[in-house]
Amino acid sequence: MAAKKSPSIFSTLQKTTENAAAVNGEFARQLPVDALESNPLNRFSMAEDAEFLSTMSSVEKDGFLDDIIVTPSGENRWRIISGHRRVAAAKKLGKTTVPCKIRHYEDTLSELRALMGANLHRRNLTPFDLARQLETLREVLRQEGKLPENVKDQAELMAQQTELSRATVERYLDLLNLDETLTEWAESGKMTMTDAYELARQKNRPLYPIVEEYVAKNDRGEDFPALVHRAIAWAKTADTPAPAPKPAANPLRTVESFGRSVRRSTAQLKGLDLSGEADKATARRKLDTCLSNLEELRRTVLALKSSLEEQDED
Repeated sequence: MAAKKSPSIFSTLQKTTENAAAVNGEFARQLPVDALESNPLNRFSMAEDAEFLSTMSSVEKDGFLDDIIVTPSGENRWRIISGHRRVAAAKKLGKTTVPCKIRHYEDTLSELRALMGANLHRRNLTPFDLARQLETLREVLRQEGKLPENVKDQAELMAQQTELSRATVERYLDLLNLDETLTEWAESGKMTMTDAYELARQKNRPLYPIVEEYVAKNDRGEDFPALVHRAIAWAKTADTPAPAPKPAANPLRTVESFGRSVRRSTAQLKGLDLSGEADKATARRKLDTCLSNLEELRRTVLALKSSLEEQDED
């Protein structure tokens, strides 16, 4: 009589996960693969790269260690929140159903935040994946009337939504400034990301045609990233038209921006537990920020008042 085959550690882990989900009142159910739709909010790469092949091998060998997360999309249809690559792997392997958990989201922003949270840990994300996904987040915030007018405030809000730093958000979004040619160079490895980030800065946009022309004239089949780097250095020393002057800031809008910043910091302070040392340190930093913003707001208001009085005298 053949010995009974012991379950693998992966199948044991899968059953443990299923049991835990049941205890928490969230049950997985098998849904037809053909009833699952790609989420239009998903801008992350779905290339069949080495990581995808690894996912496919894992699904074939050990099944699904994590359930697919979906949300209703119509009658007997579901939109994928987490698991696009695993569903694609299942289709490649000829599977007809996959284990899913169905979740409901109160609005598009909540759904997008869940989708981004499920993908930000992926090892193969490119800077351009993140840039395009952040652009989608910005568009959803705009559609829902939650996007501030000030660019810095926009980046700060998106940082709060994604738990990235504001500087990181700004750096990724800058990549969207690159034209089609430069984007192709960066995504294909023909330009280093260090050079891509440098060129993507708003002040360097006038350099784009100069860099591309230099590369076109000097491309002799050599190390292409080195050629691009040389082109950027040359473009910076070439005579370039001065950028158009920025329009003067609207003082009323500046006052409104500082007011929003103070209100946002105040709301964050209310959510802190001041009995803990970590929250106390956070509170001190936020209070310093509030004081700095209030002082700047005072100076802006005084300057605006003085300007109005001068206009009255004229």
